Amino acid sequence: MKPRVLLALLALSLAASLLGGLARLWSLALPASFIMHHGLLMGGILMPTLVSLERAVALSTRWSWAVPVVGMMCAACLLAGKGPTEVFLLALGSGLLIQHLALARRRPGLDAQVSLLAVALLLVTDARWISSHNAPECALGWATFLVLLIGAERIELSFLGNSRTPGLRWILGLLGMAALVGSARGQGLGWLLFATWLIRHDLARRNAFRAGLAAYSARAVLAGYGWLAWSGGLLALEGLPYTGGLQFDRVTHGVFVGFVLSMVLAHGPIVLPAVARCGMRFTNLFYLPLLLLHSSLLLRSLGWTAWGAAGNISSLAIFAALLVLRSRSGNLWLVASECTAGGH
Repeated sequence: MKPRVLLALLALSLAASLLGGLARLWSLALPASFIMHHGLLMGGILMPTLVSLERAVALSTRWSWAVPVVGMMCAACLLAGKGPTEVFLLALGSGLLIQHLALARRRPGLDAQVSLLAVALLLVTDARWISSHNAPECALGWATFLVLLIGAERIELSFLGNSRTPGLRWILGLLGMAALVGSARGQGLGWLLFATWLIRHDLARRNAFRAGLAAYSARAVLAGYGWLAWSGGLLALEGLPYTGGLQFDRVTHGVFVGFVLSMVLAHGPIVLPAVARCGMRFTNLFYLPLLLLHSSLLLRSLGWTAWGAAGNISSLAIFAALLVLRSRSGNLWLVASECTAGGH
């Protein structure tokens, strides 16, 4: 299966997951599986699949492409309500771990160690979901996986070696242990400390004063750190009621939307064209979905949950449209047509 086809299928699955979350708030007529499994689909399957797709591009080996394929099969089983979802979920996590072990052999370092910790915690969280099928209780584990994995990439991109990481190992140890034992307040404190450390050391602080794509990416990264610190502080102070409510929405979406999706918008104009094998012409119009994402999330955190969620999804739709329109070679236009035709 071609990378562009995988990218298109992943985009369709992400859209289904996002609409499922929106349907909870707006009473939209969608299949029950879209609504019921929004958290698992988004945090436990599709985001790890997106990561595995990027890792497959980096490894450039045939076996590594099987991992995102497994992820898509897991999503299909979950949405269809039939099939060995649990088996595919563990296979996705295990495959992602093997990918990161291969990358760590090629390029050892602190960022590789943090990535391995992240994937190990993903597998622990997946095992918890399989044993209880309680997605709200696993949400923080999936969030911590993404926090650590994105943090590892920022450590690598900012050239932060072991000699320039005072206190970081203690923060990572705290966060890893809290996630392992399932401590909500401990994970919140870990997020807060990790975000503070990254804000202080990340090259984004310097690049934010540049121009063009570098400045846009840096500003999106710093905004994401702000939401991570906010969510971590809330979680450390108040904990997390797994029955839902505004506190649950603020914490989980502060991380998954404010932090994770902000990083997707920050790196999307660079990473996604590389996967689709096409160029990208940057435009300041990319600030439009970025501003809409964060302003609608602020609205959501103030209690206007339904309108904020609609704004979150609209920002991603605008971002996707910009990626297609600014594609140099037009290869992103071919993604949908190849997917429809079943190109392999």
